[in-house]
Amino acid sequence: MNNNKLGFLPGYVSWITIVLALLAVITFFAVSNPSAQYATRMGFGGGMMEYSDTKAVPPNSGGGVPMMDGSVTSSAGAMMRPDYYPYPYPSPDVPVSDTREFLKIYYNATMQTRDVPALTRRVETTVRGYDGRIDNESSSDKYGYVSFALPEAKYDAFRAELEDLVGSRFLKLDISSQNMLSQKVSIEEQQKQADQALADYTTARQKIINAHAGTVQSLQAQIDDANTTESAKTLLQVQLAKENTAYTQNLSNADANISYAKTWQKAVQTQDATLLANVATVNGTVSIQWISFWDIALLYLPGYWMPTIFAILALLSFMGDRPRLHASVS
Repeated sequence: MNNNKLGFLPGYVSWITIVLALLAVITFFAVSNPSAQYATRMGFGGGMMEYSDTKAVPPNSGGGVPMMDGSVTSSAGAMMRPDYYPYPYPSPDVPVSDTREFLKIYYNATMQTRDVPALTRRVETTVRGYDGRIDNESSSDKYGYVSFALPEAKYDAFRAELEDLVGSRFLKLDISSQNMLSQKVSIEEQQKQADQALADYTTARQKIINAHAGTVQSLQAQIDDANTTESAKTLLQVQLAKENTAYTQNLSNADANISYAKTWQKAVQTQDATLLANVATVNGTVSIQWISFWDIALLYLPGYWMPTIFAILALLSFMGDRPRLHASVS
């Protein structure tokens, strides 16, 4: 009888037990290696689809028209300064009672696939299928990138189709949005100022006309009066000529102010249209990355699940080898 106290003979341990044990050791060191967990740290591990809803800083929507000196001299010689000057309004504090939403959405997705060029083409086709525009595109064997813009009205349907191109384990989302209400309120305040300025400038112009008409009528009546001496008439005619010159200048200034207010109005309207068009457009990017079979395995078995499974299988296989081991020592 063989009295081997170890109860173990290498020749009677099956190859499958040895292979499983080696795989357990190899995968243990592989998942312990930081470079092997790169995909997991990027947010692809564990089979969870990540989503973030953060505030984004949109392009500057401020504006305004440079100030101009709209001084007006009345026929009586008084200086009239315009009360309204367009300037970039700061973002106002919007009361909570104003529940309007002008959401600007930025959509960013990262996808992993074994066939990067094919998935890049499918992303482009999906964007164009929803009346979108491709702004930038690149594709290689290991990496693809698509930058796009599409109508906000088709955003939900677009997302549903795009995110169905890969499984949730191979998809990472980073979606940000900002309510542009404060910019909208600022533009509305500028619109009120521009409208009021135009109304005031128009009223001021009419006052200049009325004042001039009254002054001219008074001077002309004195000139035509038979009791007015010749020297007095001469002085009145000089005064009338000065009044006409001043009136021409004042009217020109008033017309310039009105033209300026109309330009301001148009600029604010353009700013408003630009804001609404910006809100109605979703800007986004899709990054496509090549994934190895090893990384796919890590997605389904993240962390130390894989070496643990191999270790358990090796142990079970070894347990199956025990009858032969005991037979060899008996």
